[in-house]
Amino acid sequence: MTIFGRVGKAVRGARRRNAPPWTILREFNESLNLIEDFDQIAMNLLGTIREAAKVERLVLFVHDADLAQFRVGASCGCDPADLRGVFLSGEDRLARWLKVNKTFLEIDARPGVMGFLGEAEKAVIARLGLALLYPVLSMNRLIGILGVGRRSEGGRPSAEESAFIDSLMPQAGIALENALLYKEQKERFRRMLRADRLATIGELAAGAAHEIRNPLTSIRSSLQYVESRCREENERKLLGVALRETDRIDEILSALLSFSRPSEIRKEPCDLLALVDESAALVAIQARAGGIEVRTAFPPRPIVVEADASQLKQVFLNVFLNAVQAMAAGGRLTVEVPPPEGGKAVVRVSDTGPGIPEETLEKVFDPFFTTKKGGTGLGLSICYTIVKAHGGEIELRSRPGEGATVLVSLPAGARSHA
Repeated sequence: MTIFGRVGKAVRGARRRNAPPWTILREFNESLNLIEDFDQIAMNLLGTIREAAKVERLVLFVHDADLAQFRVGASCGCDPADLRGVFLSGEDRLARWLKVNKTFLEIDARPGVMGFLGEAEKAVIARLGLALLYPVLSMNRLIGILGVGRRSEGGRPSAEESAFIDSLMPQAGIALENALLYKEQKERFRRMLRADRLATIGELAAGAAHEIRNPLTSIRSSLQYVESRCREENERKLLGVALRETDRIDEILSALLSFSRPSEIRKEPCDLLALVDESAALVAIQARAGGIEVRTAFPPRPIVVEADASQLKQVFLNVFLNAVQAMAAGGRLTVEVPPPEGGKAVVRVSDTGPGIPEETLEKVFDPFFTTKKGGTGLGLSICYTIVKAHGGEIELRSRPGEGATVLVSLPAGARSHA
């Protein structure tokens, strides 16, 4: 039996014995000391609450700093279809209210607060049938939001049950924060390994490209000479095919060299929002033709970055076109740029396509890896190289059936306005 299994058994055993709440609380706190995995801590928390308060639904939203959103991290009693695409904005009123008040929000008892919330937040609360919302705090930071539904036999949890759930939050917040930090550390290690792997591939690719290009030039010159002296129509056609194929090989080699050694970057101060907006406008016609709605959300003031404008445009165009091509049956392309934080500007590009399997995600930036018919598999590889050359990061997140989100982060200039 796993540690989690033993812990869960112990906590459930306490409940079966009708243990008083402080016993359940003590055993729950002790259980957290034995678990380091985020998912297990989250499910232990939800299981404890569900059995103690007999509620139908529980949803734990976890803050994603890159997306500036609270995304569903764990749930129980919910239909997966209800959770698809659900999130709470980290910049909206609910998150601000919970962070400032540091207490739970009882929906039915606080109509004034409900009136204060945005329409998108009200829609999420209604869709999931939530009766209580708790802040999950750690070091005075709001790292999550716990949504609690109604009791199985109807009605909202009693005052005692609400207070019991509230008493779990401080220790759960610390445990979840530690687990998230551990998870982030593993993610940084994974990115370092990927960077090393791609750097090695780039060096090999550059060497191979140079070695192939030299003889290819000789082959092309020879074919042109033979073609100029050829009088047979059929033979001229064959020679024409051979010349076009050598040109295609040369284009692939150029792309490969762009991945391994991008052309000289000429950085100058430029407005990131203007670059993103111009790139989105270029794909808008193709998107409309495919039944795709394009939404943009930008802050009112410019975000200045030191960048090579033409190369960054190439990155955004590639990302937007990939998203459009992923939605063959139509959908929505969302491009968001929140105000910069911590000297970092982030461009979020989300589509409502079929999503990408986990085993494919790790390979999407590898050269020549493609799932598109006729694709070279170099587009995202070149994007990766350009963004890294600007001191930034590019990440792709996705789950099958939930679309995909590309995050492009860049150092924001001192003249950017938050």
